[in-house]
Amino acid sequence: MVKDIDVFEWVHCNGCLRTTRHEVVASRVVVEPDFAQGDDCAFEWRTTYTLLECRGCGSVTLRRRVLCDYASYDDIEFFPPAVSRRRPHWHSKLPSDLSALLDEIYVALNAGCYRLVVMGARSMVDLLMTSTIGAEGTFASRLGRLVDEGFLSSKNKAIVESALDAGHAAVHRAYAPKRNDVGIVLDIVENLLQSVVLEEDAAQLSRKTPKRNRAGHSGD
Repeated sequence: MVKDIDVFEWVHCNGCLRTTRHEVVASRVVVEPDFAQGDDCAFEWRTTYTLLECRGCGSVTLRRRVLCDYASYDDIEFFPPAVSRRRPHWHSKLPSDLSALLDEIYVALNAGCYRLVVMGARSMVDLLMTSTIGAEGTFASRLGRLVDEGFLSSKNKAIVESALDAGHAAVHRAYAPKRNDVGIVLDIVENLLQSVVLEEDAAQLSRKTPKRNRAGHSGD
């Protein structure tokens, strides 16, 4: 039923990316009988839908909670799902194939599928190398070519290799990364991806910037 008085709860907010105070805007309860044990032994599944509004940023989320005492069942879902990390603001500037893969990686992240995240991050680096220097050669050799051709510094090469190894371990060594480890992998890969965006941004900035007067003024 719709609340006549203000009721508040503390839940995660996707806008604020933390737990915040939410107002309960509305609530509905749906009760369904279950006759799995015969007509004389009916028990109930109770589903509560709660609409919550963050009192900080105003974003709205829907919570669904399904309860069944007989089956000892208690499940809670949020729509949209809770997120702990936003896609980088520049992701739409990436080539379409890289942007689409990054979107899928964040779907896996928000679903808690951390192995898929680091596997996807490794695939992202592979796709980036293919688009810049081609697909021939091993991961190690192509990473070396990224350095040789100026796409990556030798110092950053070692950092990227650690992210690649995490993805390789998830595929071949049953590695189950923790959330913090996944965050580090994404930081590394997104830093590499951003260089692609910044390269184009720098080129556009250069085209817009007035050129120096070669005739020469002391102040130029």
